[in-house]
Amino acid sequence: MKYNELSAALTNMLTLRWSPVAVKLLKPGEKVPDNVYEPSVPLRHCQAITVARRGNSLYMPPSKHACPDGAAIMGLIPMSPKLRSGELYLLFKKLPTLECAQKMIATRQEFDPGTYTATVMAPLEDAEFEPDVVIFTLYPEQMMWLCCAASYSTGERHAFHTSGYNSTCADLTVQVIRNQKMNISFGCYGARAISDISDFEAYVSVPYQQLNTLVESLEKLAVKSIPEARRKIYMPPVIDKVSGGGPVAANTIELRIDEERCNGCGLCEAFCPEAVIKMVSIEGQQRASAPTAEKCCACYTCVGQCPQKAIQLTIR
Repeated sequence: MKYNELSAALTNMLTLRWSPVAVKLLKPGEKVPDNVYEPSVPLRHCQAITVARRGNSLYMPPSKHACPDGAAIMGLIPMSPKLRSGELYLLFKKLPTLECAQKMIATRQEFDPGTYTATVMAPLEDAEFEPDVVIFTLYPEQMMWLCCAASYSTGERHAFHTSGYNSTCADLTVQVIRNQKMNISFGCYGARAISDISDFEAYVSVPYQQLNTLVESLEKLAVKSIPEARRKIYMPPVIDKVSGGGPVAANTIELRIDEERCNGCGLCEAFCPEAVIKMVSIEGQQRASAPTAEKCCACYTCVGQCPQKAIQLTIR
């Protein structure tokens, strides 16, 4: 897919508010891409990402990086002795001891100084360069679907490596370029203090080479799983009677199946985790029945999956 097609597909399936941001670190001697512009004032890397997600394409040599910590982490400049010491984390009261600060610094990902000469970033749909990573600003539900898409072909669970320090530079850029694994970040002190990321948003960074596969998996999830979850198809009726503090009597579950609406597709039987629903022949037609309704766990899966809306579940 082309960049604009990838961006459109991701925006449509995840209902993104902000454009995914294509990020590339330029090596010494590498040509500056077309149609990227130096900002009029220096910006932090985290701040530049929020500028790019709103539609701007940026070229940022070291002189345009307002955060020397982030610029050094990404290999654009040497790390100053003061920043390397960790003493500023104590001054800001972000960590309690120098030992803690030095441990955090020692365990984060960094590039050697001079490895890169500038950063470039753009909305994915406008990028005229191949990104190293693509950074998303997302709500938790959208993050969940990206995680599902990343697991779709393998079934593997994720072990993210992140912290509340050096989020966009170390955790979203350097680490993902090095490890070629998707990572998440909740932002950091600087990112939260200087950018317009909201309290309800967080970040996901994806190696660009994995983006096409991710979109293909999302397209499969968008056929059924994503729209069903967003429609809250298993939401039970509102509970309007709350019991007191004494013993609670066992609930009686009534499972009613409308034989006229049932078309015998068998989805309810297939999805039922307790094997409560069985398909039986009624006047030569396959119809759903619930001979062991007392085993029902009230998960509402049959109700949500029935294409004919033929099943009603009542808890008494």
